[in-house]
Parts: sequence; C-alpha cells; structure tokens
Amino acid sequence: MPKLYACIISPEARRDRSALIGTARQFSYSIELLDDGILFDVSGLERLVGKPERIAKNILAELKRTNTPGSVAVAQTVDTAILLARQKTAQSSRFSASEEKQSEACTLNTPDMFAQLPLRDLDIEQDTLNVFNELGLHRVEDLLAIPHDDLVNRYGREFESVIKTIQQKGDRLIMPNVKESRVSWGYELDLAVEDFEQLIFILNHGLEILFDQIAHYGLSTEQLDISFKLSNKMERCYEIKTSFPTLERPFWLKLINLRVSLAPPEAAITSMNVTAYFTKPRPSQRGLYTVSRPEPESLLLTVNKIKKLVGEENVGVPVILNQRLAEGFTLDADAMPEGKTRNNKDRISSRLCRSICGEACSTGQPASNSTAMPPRPAEQIGGTAAKISLEATEKQSFSANRAAEPLVSVKPHISQNHGIVAFSYFRPPVLAEVLVRDGRLVFIKTRYFSGHVVEYSGVWRANSKWWDTPWKMQEWDVEVEDHGVYRLCKEGQEWFITGEYD
Repeated sequence: MPKLYACIISPEARRDRSALIGTARQFSYSIELLDDGILFDVSGLERLVGKPERIAKNILAELKRTNTPGSVAVAQTVDTAILLARQKTAQSSRFSASEEKQSEACTLNTPDMFAQLPLRDLDIEQDTLNVFNELGLHRVEDLLAIPHDDLVNRYGREFESVIKTIQQKGDRLIMPNVKESRVSWGYELDLAVEDFEQLIFILNHGLEILFDQIAHYGLSTEQLDISFKLSNKMERCYEIKTSFPTLERPFWLKLINLRVSLAPPEAAITSMNVTAYFTKPRPSQRGLYTVSRPEPESLLLTVNKIKKLVGEENVGVPVILNQRLAEGFTLDADAMPEGKTRNNKDRISSRLCRSICGEACSTGQPASNSTAMPPRPAEQIGGTAAKISLEATEKQSFSANRAAEPLVSVKPHISQNHGIVAFSYFRPPVLAEVLVRDGRLVFIKTRYFSGHVVEYSGVWRANSKWWDTPWKMQEWDVEVEDHGVYRLCKEGQEWFITGEYD
C-alpha cells in the first residue's frame, strides 16, 4: 500500500498549536510539528475514509469545526504535501463565523496543483532561480520539461534532490516529535448498572483497545485512572497504580475489580472512562541464569485481596518513624516493595541503623537523641539510648554504661557493613514477673521463658510527643540469659514484655 501524508500550514501555527495537534490526532499517531504547521502520516485511511481527496476534505472539515485557519494538502510524499500546503492561499487572520470567511481561511490544495507551484517555493539557490527566470522557467511544470541529465550536468549532483522533489519522489520521512503521554477510552451504557462486576466484559474490551495503542508505541503502563458517571449525577474516580509496568489484561482486571469492591460507587453506573499513562516497559530476562521468583503481579493481587479482608489501613509496607513512640512505625498502604538491584555503595548509603531504644536514623545523617526529650547539648546526653552501630550477624549484649555513651554519627563513606536490628512486637504483650534488687533488674519470668537479666538499658519515661501524648509507661531494653533481648515495660504495678529484638 502506498504511503500517504497530510500537511496543514497555518498563519497562526504557534497560537493554534494545540488545535493543530488535536486535529492531527483525529487521523494519525505519527505526527511532526513544523514551524509553520503540522505534518502527519495518514497511510491506510483509504480503506476507512476513501480516496486522498476525501481524506483531505475530512481534515479541512475538522479545521473548520475548531475555527483554525490553515491550508490542507494530502500527497504520497512528505515534500509534495508540504509544498502544496504552503501555497499562499490561506488568510493570515482568523476567520469569523460566516461561511465566506471560513472558506477563505481554510483552503484545500490537491496534487494536480503541484505542477503549477512556483519554483521559488523549492529549495533552489537564488542565483539559479535568476537564471531560470531569464530562461522563462517559473513553475514546476516548466522545469519538468527540461531533460534531467542536462540539469544535473549543469548544476551538479546536489540538484538531484530538487529533481526528485519535482518528480514527487522525495524520500523525506516524518520525524515524530509530538509525544503521547496517555490514552483514554470511554463507554456510555444504555441502562444504568448497579453491580460493577457486570461491566467486566466491557472493561476488558476497553483495556484491549488501550493496551494495543500503548504497545504500538513500544511502551507500557503502571497507572490507570477510572471514572464512573453515576445515576445520581455524581462522578466516582479511582486511581490505580502499581510499582511496576505491565500490559497484562487479566492482572489489571482483577486489580480493578478488587479496588472498586473496596469502595464501591454510591449509585448505579451510567458510563465509564479509563485513562492509561505511558511509561517505559519493564525489562525482563527469563533464561538459564535467571533466578526463579514470584511475579510482582501475583504479590500485588495477594496484597489487595488481604486489604479486602482486613481493611486497607491494616495492610502496607512498614515505615520506621524517627521518633520515640510506643510503636515507632506506621504502615504505608499505598507503597509496594520494589525489586531493584543495588551495588554495595548504594546499599550502605540507604541502609538504616537502628538504636536499641527503637529509633531509626539514616546512615547519611548524624544521629540525634530527639526521642526521649527536647534536644540537649551532646555532653549532657546520657542513659537514654544505646549504641547504634550493631552488627546483625552476632549475638548482642550491652550494658547501661555503654548505653550511656553519646550517639555517634555514621558517615556514609564507612566501608564496614552495619546491619539492621529488627524488632518484633508481641500482640498482646506478655505478662511478666520481675525481681528488682537494690534498684536493679535481676530476674524475669514469663510463661514462655525465664532467666537472669544479664544487662539492661533504661529507664525511659518520655516520648517524642510529650506535649501531645502522655506516656505513663516505664521502659527498659533487657538481655535475658540464654534467651535474647527484649523490651520490658511497667505500667502501674504490672510488668510485661512488648517485643523482642532480632
């Protein structure tokens, strides 16, 4: 099938840039924006619209509908379409609502007009044009009458490009420079539907159309925006994101269904609209040396199923808070762990070092003792936090003396591998019996373990938000002989273990 190109030249190309792009997108995805107009590929539209003349008339009708002045041309080569469209027939001013002004501002130039183009519109040097004028050669048809070999012998091999242009055999290609960032699809229902699951088969068809368009650009998507118009004249919108790009339709259908079921629309659905945002595809290597691991789609679907069972606020990625609180972490329900390969330098610089008292600080920042009370000078800090540089590969023991040492800053260039001390909360806390002798913790007994206290650190009686949340507990970090390191708390006359350090 022969190629076919359309060109619109507008006297107000900069002002009407968005209107020109919108018009071109009605007919093509391969678009090149010119200084004085727009160029786009309309190959294949003959089967849908008709002959090139019919395609050009449809483009002209779209220009009139958007009140955009311009000259339209459709031809089999890029050069021919541009030259035809650049004929000085379009008016430079915007047209009014009258039919006469519209016909003056929007013009149609057909390929049979190419032979009448003046030679000054071609890429010919002025000295050569002067010679042609003296010889009585003013139009393309005049130059076509001269033997081409004579023109090449006279003006050199560079003139062959001009000859190809007038023969409408130019080899210039479209260089798309209008980038798509998203695609949309919509559907109007004949009758309002209350159950979203009844619309899954329609949504499946829409996603097929969207993903085909995205794949046409060699891209993928990791975000879909879905909006429903409801029978009560309201609109319900859902923003669905993943931490990885994918065009797997079954996965997106399940994810959308789970997301909508968590917060269903308040009324019956009358129409739906889906917008997919472009992103680079996910690189994957599946071969002999690839490590076998679950697909991220499976993990995300499992997480959303759990959210449906226990609630969104109870599922997420734990985020450590740099605060002294009863439970110094929160759950980010929207975040998902991303599997990225990092080198040792990145791994060290991003790793968190955690103090025994439960706070976290980045290795790239100096550690601060802001958890128990308002900041004090470094030389006055004592007995409030344990040492933060703890190796995760060996059994930890610490004393109140070492815990009283000031916190030190961990420089990002330090090469030794500092691990993370993890803390597991007991729900509910474990009741304990504690023997205290001479103001020191001596022995701890629970229904799970018992033993002498080897060393301990504490006591802490304050939190990061003492002005907002009173803290009635007293806390210690204790090492029990032959068992482990635990968080010991006392509230009133009751003792209990709230968790264990790993």
